[in-house]
Amino acid sequence: MTATIAPPKPVRHEPWVTHLHTFLRANAKTPFKWGVWDCSLFCADAIKAMTGIDIASDFRGLYTDEAGAKAAVEKVTGVTGGTVEDAAAYCAAKHGLVEWKHPLFAQRGDLVVLEDAGRVITGLVHLSGRHIVAAGESGLRKFTITNVKRAWHV
Repeated sequence: MTATIAPPKPVRHEPWVTHLHTFLRANAKTPFKWGVWDCSLFCADAIKAMTGIDIASDFRGLYTDEAGAKAAVEKVTGVTGGTVEDAAAYCAAKHGLVEWKHPLFAQRGDLVVLEDAGRVITGLVHLSGRHIVAAGESGLRKFTITNVKRAWHV
């Protein structure tokens, strides 16, 4: 019988605030690109900057466009018609991130799912604690924290 080894749980390394701040400043103008710098990989890269753990490793290199991203979510999560919300939930569960019962309680640096003009995207609670930051077409975008649908503690 072969034992499966659970992936490491991301733990923020001090000074995580400095690491996240540096990451956000360095990528403030990074343009959106599927499979390289999209809403999900932005979040995973930010979490990696804080913890050293890549929670999206199962998805990297699997897609280069929106259709490919949807196919990758379906393939990895096993959810037919899977969404970015399914991908976030999968990554969070796999790495032991606890979901907030009340998403608006999410704290700085936490992973969130929100709606933007009818589209579901992922983001992080900004260091201000009052906004969400997410990858946009021509750089990082801010959203009000009240847009959060789901959230996981990093």
